[in-house]
Order: sequence, then structure tokens, then C-alpha cells
Amino acid sequence: MKIDFHTHIYPDRVAAKTVAAVRQRAGVEAYTDGTLEGLKRSMAAAGIDLSVVAAVATRPEQVSSIQKWMTSIRQPGIETLATLHPAAPQNSDQIEMLKRAGFRGFKLHPDYQDFFVDESRMYPIYETVAAEGMFILFHAGVDRGLPHPVHATPKRLAAVHEDIPELCMIVAHLGGEEAYEEAAEHLLGRDLYMDTSFVLRKMPRKFLERFLKEHPSDRLLFASDSPWTDQGEELQFLLQLPFLTESDKGKISCSNAARLLGLETSSSC
Repeated sequence: MKIDFHTHIYPDRVAAKTVAAVRQRAGVEAYTDGTLEGLKRSMAAAGIDLSVVAAVATRPEQVSSIQKWMTSIRQPGIETLATLHPAAPQNSDQIEMLKRAGFRGFKLHPDYQDFFVDESRMYPIYETVAAEGMFILFHAGVDRGLPHPVHATPKRLAAVHEDIPELCMIVAHLGGEEAYEEAAEHLLGRDLYMDTSFVLRKMPRKFLERFLKEHPSDRLLFASDSPWTDQGEELQFLLQLPFLTESDKGKISCSNAARLLGLETSSSC
């Protein structure tokens, strides 16, 4: 079984427009059409059994509609993360309800949602999520579509981890694109997860080898950031890395994600 822990899709009616806008703003290529069916075709070609879909509410009034859509697309092979916005934080009852509905965690993108990860106003949200035993997937480092300011630097993310160690944190992009030195200093080796989304084949080789060898192997997650990379090329690149053991590859591509998602792993990974 192979799991891609970080993908994006959009409702059919807006997918083409959204993909085109991101492509132009960020200067990145798209490898699917941004739809659910496009992702499923990509998965079939790549040999990926399950993709985790993340969405970001850029305005508080979007939370309800995005949450309903994310609920509606959950199906075998497609897992989704819940969404929230700092300007309309969900209370403990709402978060508990999402957990009962089967959601294991949330996605936050500080650049698009205009907050710094270590702002004091965010801590009650983190504490509530942690109390429910859920996780947060954080965008980290530069976003090519919104390069300045960087709201989720490795140093700021490390501060959150120090202040709320009980929060299960997943830091995307191996600690942050274009922030590899800082990520190595502040995040490498911590008891938090990092995913490989977007940077796996772009990260300088000296950093890639160091991160994948020195960060705990049970705290690394394969992720593509589809449609912004090709799922199959990303997965094959990971599985062919000579400095990873077969055990490490299994953890990164399946069992770590399965554990976070509450899946049975004994016979599938």
C-alpha cells in the first residue's frame, strides 16, 4: 500500500480556473486537472492507494462550505482533512464533532490565512486540537504564490512545538522550501512529522540525504503536493533513493501515514 499524505483538488466547477490562477501566480506546472477524477487517474497511474486531500479556507465564511465538500468526497482511496480559519476558530464541541465524523486532522496555511504560526491567538486552537488527539498539517517555508512574508518559518514552528509539545504537528515541505538551513537547525530530529511534498526532487541532495537519514524514520511522510508535482515520479524517486533502507521506505510511504489516519497496517504496508 502507498499513501500520499498531501494533495489538493478543487470542486469541478472551479477546478480549471483555480489551477490556472495558481499556475500563473506561482509559476508551477500542474500535473492533473485539479479535479477528484483527475487525482484518481493520477493515483492509478502512480500506484498510489490512498491520497489525503487538504483544503484551505482563505476567508472565515468559507469554512462551512469547504467542510461540507470535504465530507462529501471522502471515499475508499480518498481521505480528507478538516478545515478551519483563525478568524473563526471552532470550539471544542465543533472539533470533537469533526473527530466523531472521522476526521483525523486539519490543514493550516499561514500565508493564505494571514497569521504567524507562533502568534498567541493561535495557541488556544492548537491546544483544543491537541486535546482531541488530532493533528495539524502546517504549510511551511516559502509559498511560491505568496512569497512574502513567510508566516511559518522553521524557527516559528519550533517555537510552537516547544510551547505545545502535546500537539501532533506535521510540517510540510520537509520543514519549508528555501528554508533548509533553518529547518535543519530548528526542526531536524524533533518529535514532529515532516512531509516530502513539493520539495522531494527539488531539495539540494546534501540536505535531502541529511533530512531523510537524520530525522526519525517514523516521523517522515511521503507526499506529492499533487497537482503541483507528478505523483508517480515523486514516489519512484523516493523508492529508488539508495541511502534509505527498505524498512524506511515502507514507513515513509505507508505505515507512518496509516498510523496517523488510524488505518490497519499489519497486512497493507
